[in-house]
Amino acid sequence: MRHPNRLFMAAAASVALLAILTGIVLAQGVASEKLRSGDTVTIAAGETVSNDLYAFAGTVRVDGTVDGDLVASGGLVDVTGTVTGDVLAAGGSVNITGTVGGDTRIAGGTLSVGGAIKEDLLATGGQLTVTSSGTVGEDLIAGTGQLTISGAVTGDVLARTGTYTKTGTIGGTEDVTITPRDSQPGQPSAVPTATQQAIDAVRHFLVVVLVGALLIWFAPRAYAAMKTALQQRPLPAAGWGIVAILGFVVLVMIVLIGMILLAIAFGLLGFSDLIGIDILGGIVAILGASLVFAVVAGYVADALVGVALAGLVIRGDNSSRWRELAVLAVGAAIVVLLSSLPIVGPWVKLVVILLGLGAVLIAGRRPRGTDAVIASGGFVQPPQAPQAPTT
Repeated sequence: MRHPNRLFMAAAASVALLAILTGIVLAQGVASEKLRSGDTVTIAAGETVSNDLYAFAGTVRVDGTVDGDLVASGGLVDVTGTVTGDVLAAGGSVNITGTVGGDTRIAGGTLSVGGAIKEDLLATGGQLTVTSSGTVGEDLIAGTGQLTISGAVTGDVLARTGTYTKTGTIGGTEDVTITPRDSQPGQPSAVPTATQQAIDAVRHFLVVVLVGALLIWFAPRAYAAMKTALQQRPLPAAGWGIVAILGFVVLVMIVLIGMILLAIAFGLLGFSDLIGIDILGGIVAILGASLVFAVVAGYVADALVGVALAGLVIRGDNSSRWRELAVLAVGAAIVVLLSSLPIVGPWVKLVVILLGLGAVLIAGRRPRGTDAVIASGGFVQPPQAPQAPTT
């Protein structure tokens, strides 16, 4: 089966096409108006950019006016002038002391708002400060290590932060969740007690059994195929597990590159409304792929390896779903116990993840003719090798 190769080639071709499209637009000179890059990008005081601006540099400084949206990334992003539209900025330090007519979305290590944001402010980073001269016309949503509000927020404040200080005013509701750090910088984190480790292990065991049971009842053919792949081809499964991890990283990079190129292309071609959809779609795709990868690596792998280990001890025909579930529970207990051991536990978990991911890939690549068959007890069993005819 060559479908994964076709998908990879299609994704690579799409990225290449976007790169070519962007290059064509750049060659036509449209980029000179909207896209600026270099060591330093400066919109001087008195200068007006009469369209959206995409700025990527070590330092991005807007002292003049951007009559549209501003998308900026750099070590330092400093907005002291006016942006009539929205601001999307990321950098080591992002400072807004000017005026933003639309929404503002910023991310970075140090974030500061000392000017006027007419609509919502969405921020994530190490430290966010709304100074005494800063105002937010609508809501403030933040996820930071430290949050300080000394200015005025007209709407609601929804935040999750490590430390919170408020000397300013909030016109709407104030919903701030404080999540104190377990340890101070430079100090070792607290070591979990034996009771906490045992509780975590029991919780993990229950989730593994639940995930395995869902596979047995609702995806029996896939479960049987993955189980057979692991039992019959453990070494290739480990190799394919490495391929799966590398493939996941490559997939995330392709989605990120595609999202960025699409956003630039849409902006240069004047389709500004599609930029938000593109970014949202890229984020959803990455989160979805990450969720699937985490479930397979964290729980499905434990279930498959557990069944394979338990099968070495518990012999017999698992033609019943309930018997298979019992084997799964025994195997999951073994895997969770070994993974919880000090020193060797993380290495055991790594091997389990590689084997489980590899089994999933091998099962997904199997020819259609090797599908499992229904056993008399209702559970799906892998096909048996044909026996030689007797004379």
